[in-house]
Amino acid sequence: MQRSARRLPTVMILVLATLGVLVGGVLATGRAALVATHGVSMNPVYYQGDLVVVAKADTYQVGQIVAYRVPAKHMVVLHRIIRGDANGFVIKGDNNESIDPLHPTAKQLIGRAVLHVPHGGLWLSRLTSPVALALIALTLTVGGGTAVQTRRTRRRAVMSRHANRSTRSSTRSVFTLSPGMRTATAAAGTTAVLGLALGALAWTASADQLRSTATQATRQLTFSYTAAVARTPAYDDTTVHSPDPVFRRLTNTVELHLAYQGSPGNASVTAELSTPGGWHTTVSLAGPVSFTANRYESTVRLDLKALDARAQAAAAVTGLPTQPLTLAIVPSIRTAGNAPFTPTLKLNLNPLQLTLAGDATSLTVRNTTTVSHPARIPGTLNLLGRHIPVAQARILSAILLFATLLAAAVLALIARLNAPRSEGAAIRYRYGPLLASVQPITAPPDLPVVEVTEFATLAKLAERSGVLVLHWSRSDIETFIVRDEGTTYRYRTGAGTTPAVATFPVDTNA
Repeated sequence: MQRSARRLPTVMILVLATLGVLVGGVLATGRAALVATHGVSMNPVYYQGDLVVVAKADTYQVGQIVAYRVPAKHMVVLHRIIRGDANGFVIKGDNNESIDPLHPTAKQLIGRAVLHVPHGGLWLSRLTSPVALALIALTLTVGGGTAVQTRRTRRRAVMSRHANRSTRSSTRSVFTLSPGMRTATAAAGTTAVLGLALGALAWTASADQLRSTATQATRQLTFSYTAAVARTPAYDDTTVHSPDPVFRRLTNTVELHLAYQGSPGNASVTAELSTPGGWHTTVSLAGPVSFTANRYESTVRLDLKALDARAQAAAAVTGLPTQPLTLAIVPSIRTAGNAPFTPTLKLNLNPLQLTLAGDATSLTVRNTTTVSHPARIPGTLNLLGRHIPVAQARILSAILLFATLLAAAVLALIARLNAPRSEGAAIRYRYGPLLASVQPITAPPDLPVVEVTEFATLAKLAERSGVLVLHWSRSDIETFIVRDEGTTYRYRTGAGTTPAVATFPVDTNA
C-alpha cells in the first residue's frame, strides 16, 4: 500500500505530461481547434473573451454551434446551424438579425463546439504573449534549479555531521532516482524542450503574411440614346430609342446615356470624329467625375449639327470629303489597381441621319481583368511535413510549457514528501544497492578501526574494493563498516563527533 501511494504522484506526472503532448498533437492534426470569441453575435451563450474548443465531427445537425473560416477576411466565425445539410449549411449568430452570407459545407467546417471556458480567451491571449512565455521558461529554469538545490542542501545537512562537505559527495544524481521518478522527469524535460523549441519557432515567425492575391474583376458599361421628336409618320412615338436611327430633319439633339457597373473610380467621356481620309479629332463631352459606388450613370448631350460643322470646317481646309463621318463615343473609367476601361460606341453620321455602326449587342461592353491586391494570410510553420498556423503553434507551445510547469511543481512536491527524515534513512535511500544489513558485529581486538567522517568516503572504499557496506542499527545508532585488507572502516550516525583514526581495539557493540 505504501509503495502504491508513493507511485501515485509519479503516475500523475506521467499522465499530465502525456496529456499535454496529446492535446498538442490533437490540435496540430487539425482534429480540434481553440477559438477565442470576439463581438456579441453569440450572446448570451458566449461573450467576448471566452474560449471555445471545437472538434471535427462526422456529421453536423441543426442547432449545433460550429466554426468555419472566412478566407476573404482571414477570420473564424462561430455561429449556430439553423438549417441546411452537408452540402451547405445556413448559419446565424444567436444575437444577429441576419444569417451569415456564406453557406459552408460539412468539409469546410472546422468543427462543432464541445467545450466552453468563460474568459478563457483572455487568459489564453495573455498566456501566449512573448512576455508570458518568457516568464514560464524562466520559472521552469529557476524553479527547477532551486528545487534541486534545495533538495541537495537538505540531504547535505542530514547526511553530514561536519561543517565542511564537498558538493560532489552530497549531490544526488538524477540517475539514482527511482525508475518512476526518472521516467516522470524525462517526460517533463522532453515536454519542456518541445514547448520551448516550438515557442521559439512560433514567436520568431510572423503570425500573418502580406501576399498579393489575384481576383477577377468584371466591369460593364451599357450605352443607350434617346431623342425627342415631333409626332410624324417617321416614328410611332415622340421619343426615339436606341438602336433606331435618328433622322436629322426631325432633330439634331441626342441624349446619350451611360450605365456603368464595377469598381468605383472616376469617369470622363469624349467623342472622336474621323473620316476615311485620315482626318480625326477629339471633343470632350463630360468629366472627369468621381464616384464611390459600384454603379455610375451619366447622360451627355450630342449636338449633331455642331459635330457635323466641325467636320465641314476641317474639310474646307484639307479638301478631303467629310463622308462617311464616324462618331465614336469613348468613356474612360479609371479604377484603383486596374487599367482604364475604355468601351467604345461607334455611330455613323451623315446629313440625313445618325445610325448605330454595329448591331444592338454593341451597346453593351464587358471587360474582365485580373486584379492584384495585397492581402494578409495566416502564417504557417512546416513541422514534420504538416503546415501548422503560427497562432496555433504559439498556443501549443503555451500548453506544453504550462503542462511542464505543473509537472515540475508536482515533482518538487514529491521530492519534498519523499525526502529522508534522518541521516540513516538518507544513506539507505541513496546507497541502498551498496548496503548489506547484518546483525551487530564485534570487531576483532587485534584489528585497527578507522573512523570515517562522512559516509561518501566509506561508499568509495566499498566500490573500490568491490565489497558491500555492512550495516546494522542499535539504540538509535546506525553503524556502517567496510573491511579492507585487515582494516575496518566505520561510519556511525547519531553518535557525535569521533576521532578520525583509532589504532586501538574498539568494541563495535558499545
